[in-house]
Amino acid sequence: MNTEIGNERYHRYMSPDVPPGAFPPDQGQHWGPHQSARRPPRWPALTALAVALTALAVSLAGWFRSEPHNNQPPPKPTYTQQQISDAKAKVCAAFAKLDRAVGVLNALPNGSEELVAAINTRQVFDVFSRYLLATLSEEPATPADLATAVREQATSLEEAVIDYEVGLTKSDQEMRAVVDTNSATADTIRRLCK
Repeated sequence: MNTEIGNERYHRYMSPDVPPGAFPPDQGQHWGPHQSARRPPRWPALTALAVALTALAVSLAGWFRSEPHNNQPPPKPTYTQQQISDAKAKVCAAFAKLDRAVGVLNALPNGSEELVAAINTRQVFDVFSRYLLATLSEEPATPADLATAVREQATSLEEAVIDYEVGLTKSDQEMRAVVDTNSATADTIRRLCK
């Protein structure tokens, strides 16, 4: 049996330099008074800090960067004669549907069905004001004079719906102005659609 190792351990613990209850330092340990457990490397934290500072610098540069001064309005789109003709045909077809719907409303009998006629009129005006504007927005090549008249028509239809909703009738003075505007605009559109 190897008693040298056992004796060495025994004598190390029984040394007069070591106070009772204390353990003598292990010869394999190389820790000094200021050394501690191994620290993790610092480079990941420093790399993350460098990336964050770079991102901050780039964002601040973008924030304060001056934009080019372009005082010129964007060029107006140009359309071919075919595109203009097609747009005009679609917008005029949308107005023709409104004309037919108003004709159907005017053909309804007067009398006990006045409430039904009023409801139908509101519905037709509301639906066609949105329909005309939607058709116009889908056809940017519509000639300017026709587009202006269609917008006016849609606006007067919306005003008529609002006036009907607040209780006005065709015989009221306020409603008369809306009806007259609506009729004049409709005549302009019919003339432009020929």
